[in-house]
Amino acid sequence: MEVWLKTDEREESISSLEMVRNASLKVSEDFFQWKWVIIALHNALQGFMVLSLRNGNNFRVMPDKLARKCYEAHRANKPWPKERLDSFLNLYKKIKNDEYMKPFIYSKSLPETENNDWCVNKLIELRNKFIHFVPQGWSLNVSGLPHICLTIIEIMKFLAWESGNIFWHNDRLKDKSRSILNECEDSFRRIKEAYESNS
Repeated sequence: MEVWLKTDEREESISSLEMVRNASLKVSEDFFQWKWVIIALHNALQGFMVLSLRNGNNFRVMPDKLARKCYEAHRANKPWPKERLDSFLNLYKKIKNDEYMKPFIYSKSLPETENNDWCVNKLIELRNKFIHFVPQGWSLNVSGLPHICLTIIEIMKFLAWESGNIFWHNDRLKDKSRSILNECEDSFRRIKEAYESNS
């Protein structure tokens, strides 16, 4: 009998969030869980950026040049070039840009802040170090990680509930997403408080 894993962009985002939550609950006993927090948080943020940009089609989540080629092919009723996702950093730039984030009168783009930019860039840097780990000795100061994680959670909460661009057609997924985001936030707040009390 064949066994299939079925997923979509919403399930992918929530599954990554679940991994963030599960790993965050273990970091107090096992610092190595920070690796999985960072990797899963990167994946979850990417998922929420895609959900907020998609607007019923994939044009806004592709690199602009490829999106134009796909649009031209669509208009000419020709086969599309192979689709691919835009880079993480470009997706992040797009969610801060009204041109991409305001397809509806009530839509909002992510407000520009230095803290958001710093945390997102640090997340990318740490994720890449873990994913493309070069043999070396590496010491990572984890005391600042809860702040980064809380900032990323806030960005995802904005995209999910305030941007006006993510439509939850399934109440189960909507409720699950809200619950896990809140659980992640609570977990990172507890870790932050614990680290600050030990300093």
